[in-house]
Amino acid sequence: MFLLDYLLEYNRYMNLIGIAVVLGIAILFSKNRAQIKFKLIGVCLLLQTLIALAVLKNGVGQAIMRAAVHYIGKLYEFADEGASFVFGNLCNVQSPWGFLFCVKVFPVIIFFAAFMALLAHWRVIHYMVMGVNFVLRPLLGTSGAETLVAIANSFLGQTEAPLLIRDYLKDMTKSEMLVVMVAGMGTMSGAIIVVYAAMGVPAVHMLAASVMAIPATIMIAKILLPETEEPKTLKGDATVSGGKMDNAFDAIASGTMAGLNLVLAVAAMLISFIAFIALINYTMKFGAFKFNHLLSWLGTDFRLPDDFNLDLVLSYLFLPFGYLFGFTGTQAMQASQLIGIKTAANEMIAYGKMVTMHLPERVMNITTYALCGFANFSCIGIQIGGIGALVPEKRHWLAELGLYAVLGGLLSNLLSAMIAGLLL
Repeated sequence: MFLLDYLLEYNRYMNLIGIAVVLGIAILFSKNRAQIKFKLIGVCLLLQTLIALAVLKNGVGQAIMRAAVHYIGKLYEFADEGASFVFGNLCNVQSPWGFLFCVKVFPVIIFFAAFMALLAHWRVIHYMVMGVNFVLRPLLGTSGAETLVAIANSFLGQTEAPLLIRDYLKDMTKSEMLVVMVAGMGTMSGAIIVVYAAMGVPAVHMLAASVMAIPATIMIAKILLPETEEPKTLKGDATVSGGKMDNAFDAIASGTMAGLNLVLAVAAMLISFIAFIALINYTMKFGAFKFNHLLSWLGTDFRLPDDFNLDLVLSYLFLPFGYLFGFTGTQAMQASQLIGIKTAANEMIAYGKMVTMHLPERVMNITTYALCGFANFSCIGIQIGGIGALVPEKRHWLAELGLYAVLGGLLSNLLSAMIAGLLL
């Protein structure tokens, strides 16, 4: 009786239906349904639920998450020191020009590339891959490299985390590469979490969402593209990282130049993809304007909205998920609108709008999970440019799997929101 009352409260039973819907969508779009490992789905759902319980219902878990983000944030501060020397006051987000992407994000990528090259030279990455493989392989059956980058993405950005395994990228299978991409799309970096927390987004729920995304992104990626090959790091075999460097200074210099190439590729792809999204929105709005003229000439009362664009279309597309969160009426529409904005534009715009909506606390908390990831169309360009710069021979895979990665990251976020809804 208690369980029934609990599920009826806040329409939590809809969250259970939502979990089944998310998994059903992933299976529907799977490239090889016959090879889906349902044991992996069960283990990942259990891990995701246990992580949610540890973070949401346990003070120790919350303290660990805050400490992890604090120390990751220190690395970003170190990068900011170097950026401030070069760009001066442009790095000050309190200045009238605010947050400048090129001077706040690109230096971080360059520093992380150098830092990871140094860790690779010292073989730290080599042993991290082996350690992750030893602990999680019996549970998930995934390779050390793909599991490590999924974990790293819960604190680092989607361009920094792959630097951890840059020596393994060229030998990855297509299924492993999709895990790298979905993990990047379904999580947010620690530094970005700090920024959004300052905007008024609940920090503890962003932290919980980012960690819950580790098993979620692995699971969704492996449903969309099951593994049919044997990854090189599956059984602990690993390339000797950093073997070509003469010394630590050589490693830092090499990593810095690799980071510079990475920044140029990311910048170019961002400019191109965001411009194309603007072109699509303009075309849709102009088309709606002309279509309304035609309807007026025909004497019909129906009209397309004046603000007809990608955001609006996606907000209606995601409306069922607003109800699956357990929301009703205006709240369901507001949640779907935010998911649409996040997918078409980015999570920064969506979170900025969310904190001005004055949503009820529970609605805001659950929606925070749904938005906590980089899954949007412009990030396809970031991944093609970023990961593609590290492994040019796999760039065609990145382009081929781009929309799958957005779908996978989006489904991972929605799944986390459903599980959180059961506990909040």
